[in-house]
Amino acid sequence: PRTATATMAAETPSMLGKAWDLLMITAWLGLVHVAVAVFAVALWCLPHPAACAVLGAYAVAGLWPNAPPHPRWGMRIARAVTEGATRYFPCTIDWEDERAYHAAAEKGTPHLIGLEPHSVLPLSIVAFGKYFFYTESTPACVRDARALATPAIFVVPFLRQLWTWLGMEAIDRKSMLSVLRAGRTALIIPGGVAECLEMRRGVETVYLRKRFGFVKLAIQTGASLMPAFAFGQSETYSYVRLGPPLCSEKTVSRIAAVIRLAPMAFWGRGGSFVPRRVHMKIVVGRPVETTKEENPSNERVAAKLAEFIDEMVRLHETHKERYGYGGQRLVVL
Repeated sequence: PRTATATMAAETPSMLGKAWDLLMITAWLGLVHVAVAVFAVALWCLPHPAACAVLGAYAVAGLWPNAPPHPRWGMRIARAVTEGATRYFPCTIDWEDERAYHAAAEKGTPHLIGLEPHSVLPLSIVAFGKYFFYTESTPACVRDARALATPAIFVVPFLRQLWTWLGMEAIDRKSMLSVLRAGRTALIIPGGVAECLEMRRGVETVYLRKRFGFVKLAIQTGASLMPAFAFGQSETYSYVRLGPPLCSEKTVSRIAAVIRLAPMAFWGRGGSFVPRRVHMKIVVGRPVETTKEENPSNERVAAKLAEFIDEMVRLHETHKERYGYGGQRLVVL
């Protein structure tokens, strides 16, 4: 396949460069922890004037319009975070047929990239931000791509701004239709939070067999479905998930549905939120073509989903040996 390197500097990063990349990954993934901690301290210190000022700033950040055009300084922050984070791991993207993707996008064909697995956090998504927005060789026809993520991210003040600048939006039917009907590329993690609840150590688990919704939207807009798999991502964090004997799996599923996040504790380097440095190797497969139909039958949606799953499995099995994961087993639920 043709390779498009999303990161990987040609030379070994300097100590200063490594420190900068660590700072960027901390800014990206640590902001939520800082935001929650500061909010909790402010609540504790009420009615102190400083606490009131902090909570006022949170209210403004939470209500301030987040639509484009975005501030230049915000986009500069987003670029620094994207490039630093992709160098940190690093990440590379391979396309089985990048030219065909560009040619179809040039003609206005929408694309829906389904990236798997979710893992504890789908960190490989940052490589697509680098590819779509900050890689000079990427053509203009795909530079308006959007990644769609859990709405829970966009509830937290300041975090919602940063993730929007990084090229992401809250996932819902309206957002997906807006992107695809405009002939653009949308990137999602089809397995979502439900996949986190099914993860098992020693295997890669993808939760796809009941994910009919994204396939139906692809058919309704005539979008090509493109499977993508991130090797190495599951090694970035260790985790402990809520479940038996503390509570039933059914209770865990209900909690996850309410908070739209998987109830788990996870840790990376030194027991912190900073992920381990693992070379994540992402491969994007051949498109699964669809024919536009406003009201596709359930049978047609199910058949196209089965085709997408087959392509995802083929993608994994074809490339796992080359990427150093020859013994890895993929489980599709």
